[in-house]
Amino acid sequence: MEECMTKIREDYGSGVSRPKFDKDAKFELKGQFIKELHDNTFSRSENEDANEHIERVLKIFDLFTTPDVTQDQLMLHVFPISHTGAASRWLRNEPAGSIITWEILKGKFLNKYFPPSSIAKRMEEINNFQQEPDETLYQA
Repeated sequence: MEECMTKIREDYGSGVSRPKFDKDAKFELKGQFIKELHDNTFSRSENEDANEHIERVLKIFDLFTTPDVTQDQLMLHVFPISHTGAASRWLRNEPAGSIITWEILKGKFLNKYFPPSSIAKRMEEINNFQQEPDETLYQA
């Protein structure tokens, strides 16, 4: 029991490594930026599309200019804010510091929420689609 209680803060929380900003970087998350992220959250529900979520977050990111801040730095700080529910828990359960670039984070996110098996299943459904002679397209 004591072993569990002696875990340090770094053992909890996100697996995302949050890179430090250069001293010259003027980075601050403004209220509107945070509101946009919270309005476009991803929770892992059936009707959510992981690719669309990434596109929405990148569009929000593109609205704000952040001199002296790289895409890796910004996305590693802001992308986790856009997760709620099961998606947030998944990210917190990744090994501490295991995600050190935006590409790694994006890859893990897509593998989790849009895995290759999902793509194969959708392709199979499309390939096996059949419309009976007496059915409308809507009914099929």
